[in-house]
Amino acid sequence: MFSHKLCNNFNKIASYDYIKSSNEIMSIWRVILAIIFPPLSVVDKGCGSFLITFILWICGWVPGVIAALVILNNPER
Repeated sequence: MFSHKLCNNFNKIASYDYIKSSNEIMSIWRVILAIIFPPLSVVDKGCGSFLITFILWICGWVPGVIAALVILNNPER
């Protein structure tokens, strides 16, 4: 009985680590995309975020990258 509970807990932890590492890999690709083409990295965050990033990117590459990284780093969205 004890070993069964231990295995179940281990499986939950292992699957959580897999999901966490998968999300970290995705965020690494998002950061790379934010550096290369900022508006495309925030396209799923909403129309307002996309437009702000696009306008800042048109004004200059650095403001667009900073805006995209700030939007991607916001935990509420």
